[in-house]
Amino acid sequence: MNLDQYLVSRNFQQADNRDNLELFKNLLQPHFLFNSLNNLYALSLRKSDETPEAIAGLSHLLERVVSFTRRDMVPLSEEIGLIMDYIALEKIWLGECSFVMDFQVKGDTEGVSVPPLTIYTLIENAFKHGIRKCPNNGWITIHLVVKDDKILLKVRNGVQSSVDSHDIASVANTGLGIEAVRKMLDSSYRKQYHLDARSIGNVYAVDLIIGRVAA
Repeated sequence: MNLDQYLVSRNFQQADNRDNLELFKNLLQPHFLFNSLNNLYALSLRKSDETPEAIAGLSHLLERVVSFTRRDMVPLSEEIGLIMDYIALEKIWLGECSFVMDFQVKGDTEGVSVPPLTIYTLIENAFKHGIRKCPNNGWITIHLVVKDDKILLKVRNGVQSSVDSHDIASVANTGLGIEAVRKMLDSSYRKQYHLDARSIGNVYAVDLIIGRVAA
């Protein structure tokens, strides 16, 4: 058991159900911050002219992340806006490294809410474990559909062929981020959701289906 898993397990056992939800919401803040600071550090090593812009963008994004975790649910449109801002920052952090992205949102997102940072975290993981480890040949597909009473999310990203698929699946399924997402979905939707994360050869796939919730 790694340190993230130990801290999650220990704190989860010490809190009641309501406290657990707050705990996992709060755990997403350092998860986001640690990843972002690592990206910013790499940018500073390159002495990039875009470092000031990245710092300003990170500050704005962190302010929104903190605001999100104070709420039980957020409008899906706001979650999408946060994701788009994050991707814009990733493009700065990655510098000259290129990647192919297919990002589609279909359906009426108005009046639909989701637990804060759940969809965002799944996409952040795809960049962290996929795009960042496949310089200049990375790709990511993000399809988000609101249909009838369901929200359907499909995320696919390439992974390095030299990385063992079992190791990828283990990290993505047991890391702090994915564990927090599962607990928040459990609290918000009980059994009314399905989250499947798996590796398929050199592709990592995440499928999420959750119910439609009035804002």
